[in-house]
Amino acid sequence: MKKAVSVLVFLSCLFIMTAALAAPGGEAKVSQKKVVIVPFINSTEETKEYIGQTINEKFKEQFSGDKYEITSDAIVQPILVVNGYDATNNELADNALLMNLAKETDADYVIAMEILHFINSRHASFFSTSAKSEVKLRYKVYSKANDKVTTFQVVGKGNNKVTSIGVPGIGTAMKRGIDEAMDEAFVKIEKL
Repeated sequence: MKKAVSVLVFLSCLFIMTAALAAPGGEAKVSQKKVVIVPFINSTEETKEYIGQTINEKFKEQFSGDKYEITSDAIVQPILVVNGYDATNNELADNALLMNLAKETDADYVIAMEILHFINSRHASFFSTSAKSEVKLRYKVYSKANDKVTTFQVVGKGNNKVTSIGVPGIGTAMKRGIDEAMDEAFVKIEKL
């Protein structure tokens, strides 16, 4: 008899806990990680508008949704100005500034990026022509979880091949190289 009552009490508790978790709002909420993106630096001679558009779109793509929240430029820019940071000097923000940005915005990640170089080339054969681009990016990332700044470089290679008559655009190869390099960087950032 005692055993039967114990089993009924246990099953009742299990049912109540399951119902509470299944009810709307009963699930555990995963908090979004706040991300500050310092304006990127382009240290190359390539100044095409699509370079900046590709980078900004990639940042938005990676850090949107339920997992991340990008801190708006309206909040970030005044902090950069007060701290004397000027992106036109083509220098990545120093570690102290990244840490200060994290503190003032309560960010989980502060990301600064520099385009170090593009190496572009075209290759032609009898049947095809291709445009290739190698992109090297340098990152400085502050991680609140580790309370430190990590610096790393990534390389992406883009290819735009045409198998009929025509000349492939180098721009598409450059965009693909940027995408590949930034994808590799995002994997590293998520591990910090």
